[in-house]
Amino acid sequence: MFVIMQVGSYISELLYRHECVVIPGYGALLSRRVPAQHFASSHTIYPPKKGLGFNAQITQNDGLLANHIASVKNIGFDQAVQEIRDYVRFLDQEIEEHGSVTIHKVGRFTRNNEQALQFTPMYLVNYLPEAFGLSLHETYAIDRLPSSQTQTATAIENDVLEQQADSPVVTLETPATRSSAWIRVAAVGAVLLGIGYLGVNSYQKQQLDQQVAVEKMAQEQLQSRIQESSFLINTPLPSVEIEVSPLIKNYHIVAGAFRDPANADKRVRQLQRQGYDARRIGVNRYGLHNVAFSSFVERHDAINELNKLRQLGFSQAWLFTGQLPQK
Repeated sequence: MFVIMQVGSYISELLYRHECVVIPGYGALLSRRVPAQHFASSHTIYPPKKGLGFNAQITQNDGLLANHIASVKNIGFDQAVQEIRDYVRFLDQEIEEHGSVTIHKVGRFTRNNEQALQFTPMYLVNYLPEAFGLSLHETYAIDRLPSSQTQTATAIENDVLEQQADSPVVTLETPATRSSAWIRVAAVGAVLLGIGYLGVNSYQKQQLDQQVAVEKMAQEQLQSRIQESSFLINTPLPSVEIEVSPLIKNYHIVAGAFRDPANADKRVRQLQRQGYDARRIGVNRYGLHNVAFSSFVERHDAINELNKLRQLGFSQAWLFTGQLPQK
């Protein structure tokens, strides 16, 4: 039983790196990027994530899950396929006996009245690598002053201003002293000194402006002479050739995997006649020759093409990331 339950953990591991994980004979788990969301009702901001969905129509074995199990457990491909079959029987038995079954960190499966599979994802698990370490963030509403309190504060302020307006103005009288004349003389002297200082300062500023103007004129004349001069280079510099490496296409839309290379070449020719840039992209460790509809440099371009192909009826197409050895 423990060996069977391990298949669920392998499915969870693949969801971090792939947009489509097929459980042969059961269905396919599909993921899509969901942007960050803000829920005003709970004042909560959720980081971006991968939203999970389920398609019960995609059941053909594409080799992804079986290859992963065989690689991790160091067993044969056929033995890995058998473990997947046992796991599918376990899922059906659990739903039949208990009404539902849960794949750890993935979601819960049930059946409706028509016995069709229903999938509920586990929202607390984030399979988006770019959002690693991000958690939900709670925001707090600002408590604003109610309108009734604002009116009360305004009324109090108006009462204070009215009381100040009704208060009489008291004039303070100071007795005249002998020093008042000396104060007036000192004030006149301070004004004269200020006028003198402004005059000197204005003259210094005028001298500085003239000096700056002369220097600017000299710079303009020098620049004009440099532009009128011509320079002849007898020995030209050698040309430099820069090699630009082509962009690597690491995202492939896989059309199928074939044991016989002749069948793989035949599939390539069929797709090329249909207008696709099809080619063989390499051989996996189990000797299967992978054929791709097309390959892309950017991941989002590959996902868009994958969605178009599935709408055209190529429901078994899936996205492969990386490079395979060529044979």
